[in-house]
Amino acid sequence: MNLETLIAPTDLRDYAKAHGWTLIKEAAKDRLYVMSHPNFERRQLVFPMDTTAPDYAEAINLMVEKIAVMERRTPDAIIKSLLEVSDDSVAFRVTSPRPEERYLPLAFAGAMVAGAQQLLLASACTVLKPKAHHPRLSRTEAQQFLETARFRHTQPGSFVLNVSCPVQVMDVQAPLLPGELEAPFVRRAMLALQRALRELVSAIETDSLDGLIATLKASVTPLVSSNFCEALTRFEDESLKNSLDVGITWAASIPCPAGEPACSAVRVQHDYFSRIEEVRRELRSNERHTEDTFIGTVERLDGEM
Repeated sequence: MNLETLIAPTDLRDYAKAHGWTLIKEAAKDRLYVMSHPNFERRQLVFPMDTTAPDYAEAINLMVEKIAVMERRTPDAIIKSLLEVSDDSVAFRVTSPRPEERYLPLAFAGAMVAGAQQLLLASACTVLKPKAHHPRLSRTEAQQFLETARFRHTQPGSFVLNVSCPVQVMDVQAPLLPGELEAPFVRRAMLALQRALRELVSAIETDSLDGLIATLKASVTPLVSSNFCEALTRFEDESLKNSLDVGITWAASIPCPAGEPACSAVRVQHDYFSRIEEVRRELRSNERHTEDTFIGTVERLDGEM
């Protein structure tokens, strides 16, 4: 792997800072990044600031191996994190109780990709205008958000769909999540995805779905929508009896959300999918026709002549 063309020195610096390493600024005069960590008093990270340095590739390889040992991860996992240092990413991991399964039905794999797209769109629309049901997921900002998403390499073990979004790619103001007023739109959408998923799973596990549904229907800014629930049900294959682990990793290039770990996961067990479908139906039935005067503008034309 040609690391000198893949990993920028500032990305390695930002990743290390996010994991507790402190920059020794005096070394900058020698065109070096030198970093120390309170838990590793006798170790330092030292690598060139310039990709044109003769030993840049060798130094980056050495840093990857050193970090992998200290974090007890594989070098490939470290490289993956470095390549996504400016992205908020979400991983959908499908697990099945049938150990003999070494494949996924092709139709289910397609449904997973469609589900991931719909989940991102639903989260973006919820950030823009929270509703229990979004009649359409075609808002311009939501479509732009989806267009920035990247299909990443899968991870070893089970079947994993990795999607990442550059965290600074969009400049859109959104009213949801008042505690994150300075957060970019992509970060808010990912936060909405994670918090909606936690809220839904928690209600299932605490047997409080009825209360959640009533709260969502009465709320002016519901975090969970019928579209969100529908997207989650796309990750179920009845023949596999599969569960789903959704893990979100926050971009290291900007501070993590307050109170959130750098990487967190929520598990949706197979028996939860039927309950999620119930929530979807209830929230969809809450939608009513609205009579009013609406002013619309054409923002984009996607038709063909």
